Amino acid sequence: MVKTYIVTGASRGIGLEFVKQIAAAGNIVFACARNPDGSEALLDLVDNTKVFTVKLDALNDESIKAAAAEIDSKAPQGADYLINNAGICGTMGLDFESSSKEELTNVFDTNLVAVNEVTKAFVPILRKRGEDQIKKILNISSTLGSIGQMEDANGWGFGVAYCVSKASVNMLTKMTANKLSKENFVVFASHPGWVKTSMGGEDAPVTPEESIRGQLANLDKFGKEENGGFYDFEGNALSW
Repeated sequence: MVKTYIVTGASRGIGLEFVKQIAAAGNIVFACARNPDGSEALLDLVDNTKVFTVKLDALNDESIKAAAAEIDSKAPQGADYLINNAGICGTMGLDFESSSKEELTNVFDTNLVAVNEVTKAFVPILRKRGEDQIKKILNISSTLGSIGQMEDANGWGFGVAYCVSKASVNMLTKMTANKLSKENFVVFASHPGWVKTSMGGEDAPVTPEESIRGQLANLDKFGKEENGGFYDFEGNALSW
């Protein structure tokens, strides 16, 4: 059965790989990005039948509203899955003393506030599937936002803004899952692994193909038992 996906941050990195694999499986995907026309790799996938690009600046309320309206008009029966992938790492290596207010605000606006605002705008599209059909939201997080694992990870050189923003995404995921559970939603946070992208670097051991293959498998199989959880791309439960 063909499913309909919405993916944010879809112009590059793991967001682009999500679009590639979703499209290859014959599903419908709305690939949202701030500048989709600037990604040749994304445009090569577009057929305006099953793969659509949507201009979305997740920091702009009017852009979010316009993107939701565009998707709603093209998918009047609703969507099955929302993948909140858009995010930034901020400046590497900054601790609480060296991070500026602007640094913290910029990272939190993109990694946390935008996720909340996009989810609010797009949930009504998923609701159109009805309460009898399961709907799912995957929020990209990171073990760098895991308080339980931080003594071991020690940030891996990432700044305090990124790590704390992902810890906040984990709580947002839990609260969203609790709120939507009675409407047959499954919401979970997903650690993609240390992935070989522009953010992860060339030394990363996980390829985008491996990460997204695993995350899509999780998205497909996860049910009520996984609602509100935190998992890696191989399906293992992670500590908060």
